[in-house]
Formats: sequence, structure tokens, C-alpha cells
Amino acid sequence: MSKKRGVRRVTTPVRTHLNDLADILYEFLPLSSPSKNTVTFGTIFAESRIEPYLRGPTNKRQALQQGLAELYRRHERLPWTIIRKIVPAAVEYRRHQGRPLKRSELQALANCLKTLGIDMVKELESVELDETLPRTTVPPEELKQRLRGHDLEPSLTAEPLDLFEAGHFNESVRKAAEKFEDRVHELSGLSAHGRNLMAKAFANGALLDVESYEPENRDGFVNGYRFLAMGAMASIRNVFSHGDEERRSPEQCFEMLLFLNWLFRGLKSQSEHT
Repeated sequence: MSKKRGVRRVTTPVRTHLNDLADILYEFLPLSSPSKNTVTFGTIFAESRIEPYLRGPTNKRQALQQGLAELYRRHERLPWTIIRKIVPAAVEYRRHQGRPLKRSELQALANCLKTLGIDMVKELESVELDETLPRTTVPPEELKQRLRGHDLEPSLTAEPLDLFEAGHFNESVRKAAEKFEDRVHELSGLSAHGRNLMAKAFANGALLDVESYEPENRDGFVNGYRFLAMGAMASIRNVFSHGDEERRSPEQCFEMLLFLNWLFRGLKSQSEHT
């Protein structure tokens, strides 16, 4: 256990600051955990042999209030050590929780500590934080099931879907974009290719199913669709036609397949066009 100094009195103002500190730290870490690999307030206090300070109260807030009060009363330098262990553990814990630790929380912590005579302002300002929300990774198998259950354009349920299920994600997107380009060729009768084909084919709304749109919105849909189709050729078909293109994640390719599926939905059928 850390060397103690004389027991300090916890006056009413100090008690208020300690309770404020407990409120700030409350969301940093769990009090305890059934997992031996999880860092908690309990494990951090136990490393300094002061875990008994947290015992007694049945709820987390009261346990923190009591533990911090005892820590402040009985130890002069140990609070610095405890905070230095809590903060990095909280950064990691909160990242895994999907709610990253915020700079404003560290600022509030630094300000509260300073009122207790623990000046860690510069130290806490130097802590590196990433406040962006981590992306959730969807397992490829789940994405495959979603595609199987989705109302896909028949052109996509054959080769593109087979390629995706076999793990050839880039190739599945490339094939889907080619299928879309082929359909536009069939409907338009144009000999152009890629972006140029889309610019010419969708110069007006003759190839598009606009009936589900309100009359006042049809021009906007036609114009927007034209640019989206042109963009699909430039940013999807052309890019994935290069075999050395970096392998994209299953999530990215899943999203591109659904976008191409939406482009298919906007087209008139062959019978409607003729």
C-alpha cells in the first residue's frame, strides 16, 4: 500500500468536490466485472491494495464517493497514480462500448481534481483521444444472408451474388456494374460505354420509371439519376475493372451492390420501353 500521510479532514466543500469527482468518473469504468480481463475501479484500487475503500455501499455511485473520500483522506500522492490508471483504461473501455471518451469529460475531470489540490490539467490535456464512433463490422455471413433475403434485381441474383458469397467481393461489384451497363445498352440501343453512355441514355426520362414520383418531382429524379448513373460508371465500374484495385471490405461491396440494385429499380422494363 502507498505510504500514507496524516489523515486529512474532509470538510463540507471538499466532500462536495469529491462527490462531483465521483459523478465525473462514474461513466469512465465499471465498478466491477465478472470478466477477469476487464479493468474496473475495483481492479485499479486492488492494485494499490486499497480495494476495501470501495466496499460497503451497494450501488456504484456511493461506492465511488466513499472510495474517493478515503483515498483523499489517507493518501497524498496515490490519487495521482489512481487517475493515471483510470484514464487510459477508460479510453479503451469506452471505445469498446461504442461511446468514446470525450475531451470535455477529461477537462471536467482536470478542473475537479484541481479544486482538490491535484493539478493534472496539462497531463490530461496531453491524453490522445479519438472521439469518432467506431464503425460496426458486420460479419460477411450476415451480409450474405441479407442479400439472399433482399429483393434483388434478377441480373444480380446470378453471377454477382455467387461471387459475393464465394468471397470475391470486388469482383461481385464489378460484375454487377457491368450488368447494369448491359441493361442500359439494351434499353437505349446506344453504342457508347461507361459514363458517356449514362450521360446520353438519361439525357431525358425516356428510360426511367417515373410513375411512382409526384409530377413536380420527376425532373429532379431524372436529373439526379443521370448523374448517379454516370458516377457509378466512374467510381465503381471503371475502378473495379482494374484487377490490382485494393480489396474492399464486405460491407463496402454490400453497400455498392444495393446501390446498383436501386439503379436497376429506376429503369423501365424492356416491355415498357418498347
